[in-house]
Amino acid sequence: MRNQLKPPTLQNKLRNNFVVFVLLGTAAVMGMILDAEAQIVFRAGTPKRQGIYVMDTNGRNVKQLTQDESYNAEPVWSMDGEQIAFVSDRGGFFFEIYVMSANGGKPINLTQHPADHGGPAWSPDGKRIAFSSFRDGNPEVYAMNADGTNLTRLTDHPGVDIYPAWSPDGKQIAFESTRVFGSDIFAMNADGTHIRRVTTSRFQDTDPAWSPDGTQIAFASWRNKIWDIYIINVDGKAETNLTDSRSEDTHPTWSPDGQRIAYSSKRDGLYGIYVINADGNGGFAIVEDLQLALTPNWSPKPLPVSPKRKSSTLWGALKIIVNPKNK
Repeated sequence: MRNQLKPPTLQNKLRNNFVVFVLLGTAAVMGMILDAEAQIVFRAGTPKRQGIYVMDTNGRNVKQLTQDESYNAEPVWSMDGEQIAFVSDRGGFFFEIYVMSANGGKPINLTQHPADHGGPAWSPDGKRIAFSSFRDGNPEVYAMNADGTNLTRLTDHPGVDIYPAWSPDGKQIAFESTRVFGSDIFAMNADGTHIRRVTTSRFQDTDPAWSPDGTQIAFASWRNKIWDIYIINVDGKAETNLTDSRSEDTHPTWSPDGQRIAYSSKRDGLYGIYVINADGNGGFAIVEDLQLALTPNWSPKPLPVSPKRKSSTLWGALKIIVNPKNK
């Protein structure tokens, strides 16, 4: 979605930076085991034109999936790894939810409604997609079948309810809401019942992401006048700041084994994608000259990258962060 779904301080920064590096890593250097054949989907481009890309988790085999002149963002894998849902304004002024093959191809508009939509999230069984929408005048969380049918409104509150995320068992959905002072992470049953508060910050908590075992939620939070990545138990206990940096760290996504978290960061003054251990230690990066590389989403299983479409080869110096918390 446009500026309505993010505070202007963050959204303007994302759209007004022109030179960005993609930052990932090398397992051998850091003593970490990567999913060598898994992939990360992300968006990159200029503030006015954003494309959807995929790459291996070692930063190689970058492939551009969208080739149009529109603004494409918030890509997420389907659970079987065969499709990617994303947000685009290709149909006109409004952002709608589209889906395309994991190898690219013609996107299909699932929402087809004159309002802004955002934050698509696949259910674990791949049958439903949750998302946020202004279609009823206020940003709420909805769910629909993966083909765009059977729309259901899940939240109904005067506050802002956005960025849903399904739990691994499909029984719950976490989301960001302003229904209490500030903006916090809430969770509810997948049918919209039993809404409960998970975080209790006086500032903004956003971008919830369930751990693969369903015991924790990673999220971004604006505290101490900076964005950092946190994790918290689903019962609201044991909240931990993972990055604790002087940069802008947002959009966490878990590796399939739950051992690592990729995220967007403005570390070193350049927006890119970093990977750290789930305990906040370790970090590594390979550098490539791509613009506005943001919103990573880790594939649920290993997938090949087809070389048939436009691709880029990553290059550059290895960037090692021994402990991101000290950066």
